[in-house]
Amino acid sequence: MVCGGPTEMGYPRFLRIVLPLALLFLFLYLSVTKLPDVHLHECLQDGKPCRQIPNDVIEDIRLDPSDVQLLENVMKNCKQHEFQIGRMVEAFRYCMTEKKDILLEEYLIAWRQLIKFMDALGTVFTFISSETMTKVNILQGYLNGEHGKDYRTVTSMVKYELENEVVNFKELPPNRVPSGCRTLLRLHRALKFLEVFLYNLGMSVGKDKTSQMCADAYHKTLSHHHSWFIRQVAEVAFLALPPIEDMYKVVCVSNHKDAKIVLLTTVDAIVKVYNITQEVYTKHGMLDLP
Repeated sequence: MVCGGPTEMGYPRFLRIVLPLALLFLFLYLSVTKLPDVHLHECLQDGKPCRQIPNDVIEDIRLDPSDVQLLENVMKNCKQHEFQIGRMVEAFRYCMTEKKDILLEEYLIAWRQLIKFMDALGTVFTFISSETMTKVNILQGYLNGEHGKDYRTVTSMVKYELENEVVNFKELPPNRVPSGCRTLLRLHRALKFLEVFLYNLGMSVGKDKTSQMCADAYHKTLSHHHSWFIRQVAEVAFLALPPIEDMYKVVCVSNHKDAKIVLLTTVDAIVKVYNITQEVYTKHGMLDLP
């Protein structure tokens, strides 16, 4: 008998594990590099606008002293993972200005934590994390560049790139670094999907499958803009997501009650940032940049 290979009984189990992971990798790769641009400013359900996440979702939760203590512990003292949800929430809160603008440096700090969150869900997300980090680095390059002061906020970036004809509304010129506006739009779109997914996790009863919650978020945001093939790949790919108990560990909680407090607090910060960015892009007709 040859040692080291799967046994006859092991092949079905091997395929059940590897196939979803392979399909998820393909789905993420195509979503990032091959698919046509999509509109994530809409939330659809059965072909109709669905109920949007409230702007202040945390108002749905009544915090007692123990809940406040939980938030403080998680936000400040959870250091068992490289991903720290407290730092991410703090960054999203700090990136908003009193004039309803977004500070780009703080926005990118928040995204770096989101990337760590994706990494914490398993090695299958490494590729998409790498592609997302590439976009973060492009924006960081603009911030550190000669015209960095013009990239301090989303509004100032849009103003500068429009006035200097950096933005191309028809196509992405070959062999050219994407504009800051185009790059931010891709992160903005990804943020909507993660926003809805985290909201679903927080509002679940603790027994729902993460694959179902992720699929629901996908159906409400991305699926209406994908081909039949990509939708089928996505349905199988979501099966590779870890169980909800593992999700709880990533955000340093152990039960649904605590997870609801922490996750909806996170979503509350994300929603506000997303809405401000959405308004800026809508004002300048930039939601469909190629």
